[in-house]
Amino acid sequence: MDEFINLLPIILVFVVFYILLYLPQRRRAKKHAAFIEDLKIGDDVLTDGGVFGRVTSIEDTTVTLVLKKGEIKIQKAYIKNIS
Repeated sequence: MDEFINLLPIILVFVVFYILLYLPQRRRAKKHAAFIEDLKIGDDVLTDGGVFGRVTSIEDTTVTLVLKKGEIKIQKAYIKNIS
């Protein structure tokens, strides 16, 4: 029993770490995956690099965005939701 009491602070640190860090990150990842799945042509998006654009075509892993001066093709994982 005394050994368990000695391990209790370490166990509590892992539980707090899981609750405060891992669960919110998992929720954000699920929300981002749902956003990428629902992405459609004409949506305004923001890339991780800070570039605003409008979706013109969607492929398996890439998206083409039209900008003020041209188009770029980026991976879906690097798109953020504007709102």
